[in-house]
Amino acid sequence: MSRQTRRSLLAAVGTALTGALAGCGDLNPLSEETPVEYDDDAIAALAGDIPEIPPAVPVQPTDEHVETARERIRTLLADTDLSRIPNAVVRDVLAREREVARDALSEDEGEHRIDVLPGLTHPRSEAMFVDAGLAAFDDELTAAGVESRRERHHRDAASFLDDYSPVGPAADPVAAFAEHARITDWARTGARLTEPATHHEYENTVLHVAELAQRLEWGRAYAADARRLHDHYVSTLEEPHDYAERFASVAASLVGDVEAHATPPDWDELASDLERDVSETPAERLLEELARSRWIGAQSAVEHHEAGEPVGAILPAMRALAADRAFADARDAVSNGAYGVPESVTPIEDERAAAVEGLRSVLDTAPALLARRLAQYAYSPIRNADRSVTDGTITADGRDLYAQYAVANRFAAAAPAVVQRVGSALQG
Repeated sequence: MSRQTRRSLLAAVGTALTGALAGCGDLNPLSEETPVEYDDDAIAALAGDIPEIPPAVPVQPTDEHVETARERIRTLLADTDLSRIPNAVVRDVLAREREVARDALSEDEGEHRIDVLPGLTHPRSEAMFVDAGLAAFDDELTAAGVESRRERHHRDAASFLDDYSPVGPAADPVAAFAEHARITDWARTGARLTEPATHHEYENTVLHVAELAQRLEWGRAYAADARRLHDHYVSTLEEPHDYAERFASVAASLVGDVEAHATPPDWDELASDLERDVSETPAERLLEELARSRWIGAQSAVEHHEAGEPVGAILPAMRALAADRAFADARDAVSNGAYGVPESVTPIEDERAAAVEGLRSVLDTAPALLARRLAQYAYSPIRNADRSVTDGTITADGRDLYAQYAVANRFAAAAPAVVQRVGSALQG
């Protein structure tokens, strides 16, 4: 007999958990608690392959660019003899940061450079933590000195964004947008991280200087990577075309369609007028997650638009539009009895299979560069649910797994129409 895990799941009296969509049967209306037992082996078998999302940019950073980032870590960690620091607490903190930074130097042959490079921003900052800490111990660096550096790097990061011009090939505005969306995202992150810090963890002078320098290096790395990728991209263009007006027009149209969702939803009203009670069911989690995704996307789109950042507004607006379509479709399914508490692993397995197939469909949608960005919102719930299944430190909840796979499935089904709409708008 296979191992069983007992799940006690409360269901509202008289709630019908039926229908082919839910894969669930009726509950006894006289019972206030319905125990559901899931086969642990079947739960563990849920995790599987997920389609890989290819790079969502036409031009990736060069190998030299990535190697420069790695060399920055090596240089900062060179000659970091911590044994001369008498304070054991300070020494241990610096040693911990040094080991984390060193671990990042291991080669990731299977990863794309566009993913590897931002993954090296924080390790660069951890290496700086060690270097700056030793400099502070030797009285060669003070908080005032770090502040002077911060002001200079922040001016540079802000100036890059202020003077930014989204140019690209005249025949491919979608490719231009995809590249500039990534570049400006890094640049904005760099500008934000080089602003004055509002929280400090350490009171010790050495560690305080180290943490100030760490945050600054984190922002500097993002800003420098953005500038270098921009220069590399522009160097590949024969006759650059300025898309500033085109992108601004598309952003304004999309933001106008989602701005009504830019404030937090009334969580109690998401399913209040349904004829069934969905509390404590996967249906409740599904509707909440899609409403949250719609709100976050719309809020970000509006903020970027109001800040005069049209390139930064388009992708979150796409997320909000897809989440809104997914929410409407999911709500219809829920009203018809879908996504109740599963009585076995079978409906969970079916939902995951549908989500994976939906993700494949998104990735087959044109324009591919836009589809790959939206595909992340279907990919992530599948990956997270799979990790909870394979992570031996936690107990996977069948109800939660069902909801996560459902979020991915519904978002994937809604994404292609949004990709096609925005692709057409960008192409003019």
